[in-house]
Amino acid sequence: MLFPSLTLANDFTPLERKPHQNLLTGFTLNGYFETGRKSQAEDFEEEDEDREYTYQNYHLRLEHKFSDRLLYEVGSFIYDKDYRSHDPLDNISKIFNTRGIYYLRKQRQEFLKLDIKLKYREKRYRNTPSSEYDQLMFSPELTYDKDSYEINLSTGINNYDYIISEGNDQLKFFSGLGAKRYLLEKKLMFTSSYKFEITTHKRADRRKNKDDFVFGFDYIFDIPVMYKITARAKLGQRDTKDDDERDEDFDYKYREFYIKTEHRINPKVRTDLKYQYFKKDYLTTELDHSGFYIQNSWRYNILDDDTQGLYFNFIARHKDVNYTIKTGSGYKKETLDIKGTYRKKKNYETSVSLERDFYNYRDSSNDRNRYSAILSFEKLFPEKDLSLSMNFKYRYTDNKQANDTEDESVRVAFEYKF
Repeated sequence: MLFPSLTLANDFTPLERKPHQNLLTGFTLNGYFETGRKSQAEDFEEEDEDREYTYQNYHLRLEHKFSDRLLYEVGSFIYDKDYRSHDPLDNISKIFNTRGIYYLRKQRQEFLKLDIKLKYREKRYRNTPSSEYDQLMFSPELTYDKDSYEINLSTGINNYDYIISEGNDQLKFFSGLGAKRYLLEKKLMFTSSYKFEITTHKRADRRKNKDDFVFGFDYIFDIPVMYKITARAKLGQRDTKDDDERDEDFDYKYREFYIKTEHRINPKVRTDLKYQYFKKDYLTTELDHSGFYIQNSWRYNILDDDTQGLYFNFIARHKDVNYTIKTGSGYKKETLDIKGTYRKKKNYETSVSLERDFYNYRDSSNDRNRYSAILSFEKLFPEKDLSLSMNFKYRYTDNKQANDTEDESVRVAFEYKF
């Protein structure tokens, strides 16, 4: 069986362009500043650990297409968090990464590329110096693509050097194999991957070896009502420290499966239906849980011509989570989300989104309702190859047996090509 491309770090996605896209050689500078208040429930699934925090995020990235064969980027991120009622997690992360892609072979139906990633991160805690560390990750990756299949081979090291608690130091060696296989004139695609990681210099209560498996397929139909079906199965072991959003350090095993169908009712109306099952078993904390969710999304294009577009999105979701040890933290969640977007092509785009979440916990004292409103605006300056955008979010939480809370955030971003 063949295997798909492995993503090793979320910070490196912008250079993932179509390999044969005919772009002019040039630079792209983009970045953002974001500040506000939010909760961990927006970052990951363990909503039992629903800690509120204020934050400031800064990002700047420079991309350069040096030639038709060579692309590279350099970027920096700063994440600054201040928890409302859990001071040991207050921290700041400073991240620098660079990436280069070179096409060793590049033809119309075939290419061979080398992708090299380098990441350096400093994580400092204001009240817990024993958790502070420096991270260095280096990974070369080789990808071969020839019309109906893609093969991917990666390897690398990931070193965590703790400033005070040297017994926590971790040196990880990892490698991965992936591929995609297209059949039936690319209507059917099989995908699978495997990643293996070995950790040295680690404590006795940490997993030494970790595996990640992914299997799945996509199929595009010829019938109008059913456009596409996608299925994925994932299982393995991971470390929460590898995720920039996580501020705790836990090992866990996980299993995940989802199936999604996409339907094109007519040229103006599209919908999809998704079912996902998930399960996590932690090694040293009591967050073991499993659950599922069902989601139905709709998109209705009211207007779409050469100059402007107007469309609406509607999402309904049911989520059910059960905790193995902390049974009272299990909950059912109902989500309704509606979004309207108007686009003046080559000029600006604006959207308004309203969302409501209903939480019903096994322990009813945790019941809550959340209401969110998001306003976004993006302005394009085509003659200057410049875009500016702003995003405002407000959220109100109605806690049934606790004080109500309010959160808000603002994000300002830009992209400039020259």
